[in-house]
Amino acid sequence: MKYLFAVIAAFICITTNAQQNTPDRILYGSITKDSLQQAPYNKWFSKGFDEYHINPGTKEKLLAQSTKGISIEIFFGSWCGDSRREVPRFLKLLDEIKFNRANTKLISVGGSDSLYKQSPQGEEKGKGIFRVPVFIVYKNGVEINRINEYPSLSLEKDLLAILNNETYTPNYKSFSTINKWLNEGNLSDSNITARSLAQQIRPLVSNEYELNSLGYLLLQHNLKAEAVTIFRINANLYPESGNVLSSLGEGYLKTGNTEKAIATLENSLLFTKDATAMKEILQLLYQAKGVK
Repeated sequence: MKYLFAVIAAFICITTNAQQNTPDRILYGSITKDSLQQAPYNKWFSKGFDEYHINPGTKEKLLAQSTKGISIEIFFGSWCGDSRREVPRFLKLLDEIKFNRANTKLISVGGSDSLYKQSPQGEEKGKGIFRVPVFIVYKNGVEINRINEYPSLSLEKDLLAILNNETYTPNYKSFSTINKWLNEGNLSDSNITARSLAQQIRPLVSNEYELNSLGYLLLQHNLKAEAVTIFRINANLYPESGNVLSSLGEGYLKTGNTEKAIATLENSLLFTKDATAMKEILQLLYQAKGVK
């Protein structure tokens, strides 16, 4: 439902300080740490860099860790609150463990409302950068893992686990699979079974909002068939969620399938107790039934 979509923010960093008021102050493309030490970015970069203190024990383990063949790409948005928090910390971590700066690529992306976070040279293509920041760790040019948006434990502990090839599950692990399905056209193929896709992605989804917000983002970009497939997958995963079912009903409505929209929205009311949510569902029902 839209009121929850606004809260989840559909893969967009939303904080009170997330947006620059002047578009020409948004950084784009491959940059260096020095760029972030210049005004106006130094206001948030220097504070975050100076105030972050690396765990001493984990730091020692990282210093002893071989980084031969390791390179790191950092995708972030200068407009994004999460990026402003995590990027200064991560760069300080790399400095303190004496990671070779030449093996670090820092890429600033734009388009806070874009389906894919975009850079001028297209470095993000095919990498499933739906949220930022993303810290992708490579060994000999092959991705071994990534940190999505914020660490699972801490930046240093997450990086150590990745370098040690330990079991590490990044946030939004489902994104890489969704990105693959989008690129392969599976989400727009009417012969693909949503139930099967749901079973495949079930272990990767953290909660009902993860796919729900992606579905709305797809709708925003007029990828209606893909959005409905995502909502159907989510409904298979969370069949008794009024929020998920109403989103599916809204997806059906936007694709012109009013019969399924009405049935799904009516079903969602059975699992909805919140008065505001019920009001929104009823508004969609009236729209589907042509009631003014």
